[in-house]
Amino acid sequence: MKDILFILLLTILQNASFTLVSRARNGDSLIFHALAAIVSNTIWLLVISKVVHSFDRPILMVTYIIGSTVGSLIMHYLSMKYFEKWFKKPKNK
Repeated sequence: MKDILFILLLTILQNASFTLVSRARNGDSLIFHALAAIVSNTIWLLVISKVVHSFDRPILMVTYIIGSTVGSLIMHYLSMKYFEKWFKKPKNK
């Protein structure tokens, strides 16, 4: 059970960070994009070292799919509601 929860948490973080960097790529701030890319790539390294070697059980595959979907949806919402507003450059009128 502990390995299932760990993989769930790690995949939520991995897909949340991937969604964040994808949205940051379309934004106005290079700093925001750089920070998002650093977080995303760091978590990806953890995924490679832990999750990929754990796909010997179907329950872990299902856990990965659920975690990746939840992570993407949560970060999409948070990005739209908070991050994109914080890092958006003011428009000149």
